Amino acid sequence: MKKTLCLLAVGLLILSSSVILVSAAGKEKGAKEQSVARGSIRVKGQPSAVERAALAKISFQDALAAAVAAYPGKVISGELGVEDGNLQYDFEIIGADKKVMDVAIDAGNGKVLDIDESDED
Repeated sequence: MKKTLCLLAVGLLILSSSVILVSAAGKEKGAKEQSVARGSIRVKGQPSAVERAALAKISFQDALAAAVAAYPGKVISGELGVEDGNLQYDFEIIGADKKVMDVAIDAGNGKVLDIDESDED
């Protein structure tokens, strides 16, 4: 009887340790996924193009210059939009290495929010 209780206790200890490790790993992954850059102009919902333009503190041309400075190349598209609650300019740029990169520029202060490889072909 004592042997059975001891085995049961060891089994529960192993199971609870596994649950704690899995939980901690999930929280760490979630923290990495939530490390989205926070822009200086936060908006809720999807304001119209006119509303977005009125909220922006920097011009499209200034944002374009910041994007090309951050990732030199040929700009193939650009727009002012809302992503993750940030009002930002998004540009697709083809670099010298022929990679298409998405460059996000804060519409409030012109800082680079993100640069990553484009998902589109």
